[in-house]
Amino acid sequence: MSLRSFARRGFLPTLLSLLAALASGRASGQEPTALDAAVALEQTVVNAVAAAERSVVAIARFRTDGPARPEFGDPMIQRWPGGLIPAIQDRLQVPDEFAAGVVIDRGGYVLTNYHVLGDPAKNRYVVMAGRRPFEAVRVLAVDEVKAGDPWTDLAVIKVAADDLEPITFGDARQLRKGQFVISLGNPYNIARDGEVSASWGIISNLGRRIPRDEAPTGTATPKERLYHYGGLIQTDAKLNMGTSGGALINLRGEMIGLTTAMASLEGFEKSLGFAIPVDESFRNTVETLKSGRKAEFGFLGVEPRDMSEAMRRNGQHGVQVVRVVPSTPAAGAGLREGDIITRLNDVPLYDSQNLMCELGKLPAGAAVRLSVERGTEPGQRGRTFLTSVNLSKKYIPQTHRAYASVPDPRWRGMSVDYATAVLPPSQLQMLLQGGTGGDALGVLDVQPESAAWKAGLRPGSLFTHVDGQRVTTPAQFHETAEPLEGDVKIRLLSGEVTVPAP
Repeated sequence: MSLRSFARRGFLPTLLSLLAALASGRASGQEPTALDAAVALEQTVVNAVAAAERSVVAIARFRTDGPARPEFGDPMIQRWPGGLIPAIQDRLQVPDEFAAGVVIDRGGYVLTNYHVLGDPAKNRYVVMAGRRPFEAVRVLAVDEVKAGDPWTDLAVIKVAADDLEPITFGDARQLRKGQFVISLGNPYNIARDGEVSASWGIISNLGRRIPRDEAPTGTATPKERLYHYGGLIQTDAKLNMGTSGGALINLRGEMIGLTTAMASLEGFEKSLGFAIPVDESFRNTVETLKSGRKAEFGFLGVEPRDMSEAMRRNGQHGVQVVRVVPSTPAAGAGLREGDIITRLNDVPLYDSQNLMCELGKLPAGAAVRLSVERGTEPGQRGRTFLTSVNLSKKYIPQTHRAYASVPDPRWRGMSVDYATAVLPPSQLQMLLQGGTGGDALGVLDVQPESAAWKAGLRPGSLFTHVDGQRVTTPAQFHETAEPLEGDVKIRLLSGEVTVPAP
């Protein structure tokens, strides 16, 4: 490996230490030993931990809708300097769940996993942040749950602080198998004083997916997540219970992943863990959640299937289209049953999981380029063409919904969204079979006795026009409807209703 590539892959501190050791050895007439190299590597790890540990916190979650848990008997709590903040001083309980979080802004914004928080309406949270070894441990009450997204398993909370040290994000695109990584978290709640624990290992693989039947039990993990389709960093660094929401860092102390799950069950060997990579999709989602808004993800409208073994042996790659949902972006782009999608935005596709993962990272409304083969016969390749399409919004079937501190915009008592986000594809297939509701919008929620409710609009109602004007996105709907006064006609797929003035 060249010196340039050695430095580029995150080993610059080690490189400098080794060069210094070599220079020292030559100056003294001695050859550097294996111990010198080990000490240099050790110091690099120590420096990386020191650079990042102040940005990783412990999180305790307490249920508010059930019986009180027994109080802590740990005498260490009584010795905390300054005592406890009033919000928890009277009734400090054993947490129902414990995990970690990462500071992303000096203003008290903390990133963690969605499954760590559970339902904010039924829980309260305490964040413990160790500032410096000689300072008193801080105990911070959560001021606000900004937003949580079950699809990416990310959530952001805000604590009452303005001097926390934010982590430095790295770039997961530069990662390679075999690189050293360090995990910082709260294993078994041992870091409840805010002094996080470290473990280290290597990157075992990239682009991995967590099997659905091996997701952590006893949590609010949704039934379907983006990383059930791939994209995760796999590491052999120990990720014991409580390290969810912690930081996976490189040897420069940069966060390159948010630790999210261990692959094996409690009581068995835990040499396999996963982290969400810090890439463009991750950064965009974090910024959206930090602003208190819900994240939105793209939907194409195809049912994919892996290519046959014979086709793969022939050197072909891609994903075969089994079904195209009517009146979705895929239908609008002219995709047909039997087409083979070989690339999405220049990313080669190899199986249906690959396609779902790449689509699931893109925001709703994103423009994508598709490379498609058509007319493929056994043992032969069809003609290839390119097409562009703007994605709709994905419907995510799960028990727990996304939440945000910024409420969904409402018009006369109802909130609207893309039809593809309101109803699952199977129901859309039946409702849009005739292809007459292209780019329809749907009613997501209606307040009882509101103007929209009195007009007969209900969750799941699909419509295409407002006061005679075609609307295809929620933003376009609000731009059209907000200025209107008096009665407003809404054209449904099954007729027309009049929404009275509120």
